[in-house]
Amino acid sequence: MRRSVTKTVLQAGATILAVWLVYLFKGNVWFRLYPVVVTGAVFLAFALSLRGTPLVERFAMRMGADLDGGGREYCLKATVAWTVFLAVHLAVTAATVFAPLEIWALYNGCIAYVLIGAMFIGEFAARKIARHG
Repeated sequence: MRRSVTKTVLQAGATILAVWLVYLFKGNVWFRLYPVVVTGAVFLAFALSLRGTPLVERFAMRMGADLDGGGREYCLKATVAWTVFLAVHLAVTAATVFAPLEIWALYNGCIAYVLIGAMFIGEFAARKIARHG
């Protein structure tokens, strides 16, 4: 029951924000909001998982990993790292909505992908080091 109430409140908040932005920008902002919505959804998934089983641990278990205490601790730290990364990325993505179109396109069409790729590579390297170190 609690999850459905939280989900409903989040959906209502997102709808109110979207309506306000359409009014504010006379409808010209919709395409710029797509990266904000996607990043926000992924951020929420990671952040909310910190209250239960961290998302990285869920991914590891689905891939057949047999996690011990150290593995679970690593998954928690990796989930926190992704949550912080996504929070910063969400803030920048949201800020670009109000920037000139060229800046929005450069960040959301190129820089964001480079940063996400770097985060994936960094987390992969950290996992290899943690596993063998």
